[in-house]
Amino acid sequence: MLRYITVLSLMAIRLSGQLPAPPAQPLTGPGGQDYLYPSYQKLGPYFVNPKDPEPYTAFYILEPAGGTRPASLPAALFLHGYLVPGEGYPLGDSPDTYLYWLAHLARMGYTVVFPAYDYRQPPRNFSANIIQSWHAALQLLASRRPGLIPPAADSRGIETVFAGHSMGAVQCFAVAQQLSVSPVDGVPLPRAIAAFSPGIGRSAISTDFSSISTTIRVVVAHGDQDTNNSATVAAIWNSLKRAVAAANRDLLLVNSDFHGSPAQVGNHFFPDTNGYGDGGSGVDDRDYNVTWKLSVGLFNCALHGADCSYGLGHGSADQVNMGSWSDGKPVTPLTLQP
Repeated sequence: MLRYITVLSLMAIRLSGQLPAPPAQPLTGPGGQDYLYPSYQKLGPYFVNPKDPEPYTAFYILEPAGGTRPASLPAALFLHGYLVPGEGYPLGDSPDTYLYWLAHLARMGYTVVFPAYDYRQPPRNFSANIIQSWHAALQLLASRRPGLIPPAADSRGIETVFAGHSMGAVQCFAVAQQLSVSPVDGVPLPRAIAAFSPGIGRSAISTDFSSISTTIRVVVAHGDQDTNNSATVAAIWNSLKRAVAAANRDLLLVNSDFHGSPAQVGNHFFPDTNGYGDGGSGVDDRDYNVTWKLSVGLFNCALHGADCSYGLGHGSADQVNMGSWSDGKPVTPLTLQP
């Protein structure tokens, strides 16, 4: 009976002329709906120096809400793309550009820090701006101010991870390398970096991260339609290979699939969740099974030894699977690159 109903449903879709819909959010897994917390809250902006609130020193904090309040949580630094007004973002540095991804991280058990590091700043200042905001945020969280959840720590120190998109993805590596070479008291090395669609635009920022700590686990994902940044991705990856063991890194390609609507396109802007530069599609399968799954899976793997087949699976089925269109056809999976 179930098979008969499925066949009728597929026939109805074809007769109506409707294109298949992309998969819904999975029920389980690091990109799924089985959240640890029912909601989240966005706090801030805070400033590195409240008496001198320069916009580029602002940062926001997102943390879970509802349910049993945790005693502590790992802290995730989230670095946005170069959000200049010309790209369609009114003031650029708003968490709302990535809000659903940030909310997913928070509801999955991470305190997320979102610094506004690039506001009217030249790229050469980005890393320093990020480090001072990140340092201030960790201090604020550790102060046990009412309403804020302190950062979790283990025998290695404070548990931190990085995620980023575009210029933010590049800055994840730049900041981690700077902390590797010139440690800052109170600012630990990240345990993992999840980098999506790395890009430097027209800036002269270095893409050599061969001096990054060998202890960091890394996943890089980029789209097959993001050809303007292919050379950047290759340069970053070739430098990382000289520092990070193969067992601790994966490079994945997001393959476009035009079978249904909205199409699942591996362009530069798919990691944002406001639809900008992405045909207005907003949140869809590329969020559930790429950015959300890979970031949470990698972080859980690095910190708790869980979900490694999703986050650092070296091409495993869990890692590359993208679900199926509403007519049953599998969405083109991710590809693990050499």
